[in-house]
Amino acid sequence: MTSTIVTIFIIVFAVVAIASCTYIYLRNKTLDDIRGDVYQLFLKAEHRYVETGSGKQKMKWVIHKARGLLPEWLQIFITEEFLYKVVQAWFDAVKDLLDDGKINNHLKQ
Repeated sequence: MTSTIVTIFIIVFAVVAIASCTYIYLRNKTLDDIRGDVYQLFLKAEHRYVETGSGKQKMKWVIHKARGLLPEWLQIFITEEFLYKVVQAWFDAVKDLLDDGKINNHLKQ
């Protein structure tokens, strides 16, 4: 019984600590700041990998570098696979916006 209470206490403490650290990080760095950092990485990747058909290599490099911009404690929870999905969604939204000036999933049709 006592070990269960201690385990629950540790889990609650860990969740509160992670939530607090995440809040502090996001308070200091807005989502627009993070998107700007990722955009800058895309620009660097464009100059770094100039050969045709290197899109996957560019994206892999951007994801790796973007994850490295996160605080170390957050990197434990944010995997490259998760970050890839987020960045790919941003990238798709930008392509959709540039397509006809609207975000309307026109590219998926």
